[in-house]
Amino acid sequence: MSEQKNIVETAIEMGDFSTLISAAKKLGLFNKFSNEGPYTIFAPIERAFEPIPDSVIDEAFEDREYLMDIINYHIVEGKYLTSGLKNIQTLTALNGKTLKVSKNGKLLVNGIEIKKEDIECTNGVIHVIEEILIP
Repeated sequence: MSEQKNIVETAIEMGDFSTLISAAKKLGLFNKFSNEGPYTIFAPIERAFEPIPDSVIDEAFEDREYLMDIINYHIVEGKYLTSGLKNIQTLTALNGKTLKVSKNGKLLVNGIEIKKEDIECTNGVIHVIEEILIP
């Protein structure tokens, strides 16, 4: 069994979150999500960004406040494994907005299915989603 890594190291190692990692880097969040926590991250994979024109992504990256709001909508303070999420109806994201947790044969966050769950890190957990959560 390999040694657990922090959230940032794990996301980089998984290799499917380049836009998310670029946003976190631009916002100076690497230290926070490497050393603080625990956090639960609902991480959109790279193909979630494909339908969005590059110009829109570039614009979002230029608006620091907007980008921070989007990133923080994917993160919850505390470590929530799927076993615990199944008993929760709402979570408060770091941006202060509510995420709705539901079950429809599958575990959903704001209607988006968690595709890969419970990727444990030293300072939290990552759940992989295939769409971007929009606050």
